[in-house]
Amino acid sequence: MLGMRVDVSSDTATEPSAEMRDAMATARAKPRSSSDNEVGRLQALGADLLGKEAGLYMPTGTQANLVAILSHTAPSQEVLLGQDSHIYEQEVGGAAALAGVMLRTWPEGGVPTPTELTEAIDPAHRFPTSAAPEPALLCLENSHNASGGRVIHVEEMIELCSIARRRFPAVHLDGARIFNAAAAAGVSAHRLADPVDSVSISLDKGLSAPMGALLMGSSEFIVRATRWRRMLGGYMRKAEIMAAAGVVALERMVGQLELDNRRAARIGEHLVSVGLGVQPYPVQTNLLMLDTHEFGIEPQSFVDRLDEDYGILAHVYGRRLVRLAIHRHVRDDEEEAIVAGVTELAHQRS
Repeated sequence: MLGMRVDVSSDTATEPSAEMRDAMATARAKPRSSSDNEVGRLQALGADLLGKEAGLYMPTGTQANLVAILSHTAPSQEVLLGQDSHIYEQEVGGAAALAGVMLRTWPEGGVPTPTELTEAIDPAHRFPTSAAPEPALLCLENSHNASGGRVIHVEEMIELCSIARRRFPAVHLDGARIFNAAAAAGVSAHRLADPVDSVSISLDKGLSAPMGALLMGSSEFIVRATRWRRMLGGYMRKAEIMAAAGVVALERMVGQLELDNRRAARIGEHLVSVGLGVQPYPVQTNLLMLDTHEFGIEPQSFVDRLDEDYGILAHVYGRRLVRLAIHRHVRDDEEEAIVAGVTELAHQRS
């Protein structure tokens, strides 16, 4: 392992493929006509893959989620989402600051059960509806980052959206890693997105594009979203260059994600076989979480030692967890190094 450097701190560690770089090199910054517009191709391709009428190219997934909230809501309305969702925990409160919405959460745990969601939306458990904010939007996340890549399967998505619509007119899906979730569920991504009104995806994680995200929904929704994107400074000139890489990402890289999921599952199996706790287990997608308190070490100390002693870059997640994000650049020998390094360090401290 001496001299090896393995970055599994995030699947954004992926580099653009040679085909992406070639596509960027030949893309026209100012296309001669709409038929040459790589942004338009990317948006249409994303909408088709997710089963929506239209798409919108965005600089980041965070902005895509914020624009979705702005497009579905009005100030003072209520958005219901998970306490440990990416929108609530890692997007700097943009929904409250810029959309002016009231955020309400269900308890920590990632994906609500039908019973939990029913109780969360039941007005009998709250103040009279005349005094409460008007419900506007439910936000789900698939796969669920903080739950170690937990997948919401098609039947669950349908049931949760059906329950939500008893009070919430719209549902938005943060689908940053929806293709990992779809591969794990054995379905197309649009099956997971069918029950929702809008969905965002990341292009720069496992799909390996250099940057960008997409927001998809109805044509009417995308008209509203386009105005909000402009207001937030998200309109990008000469975006055809980056969009060309995004087209390759969607055309060529989606199938790769199943291999990433399998590698993560193998790593999880090995770690569990030597007595280490992995969340969730079995590993569902390309993410896996280690509870380092089980072997008597704080997450930051574990990550620091893993880097210094074994050349493995991981990511602290919350007060107890360390996340490993597997991606296409992790080789077989590096998979073995991850298992060996984590096992040795954990057993040193247990």
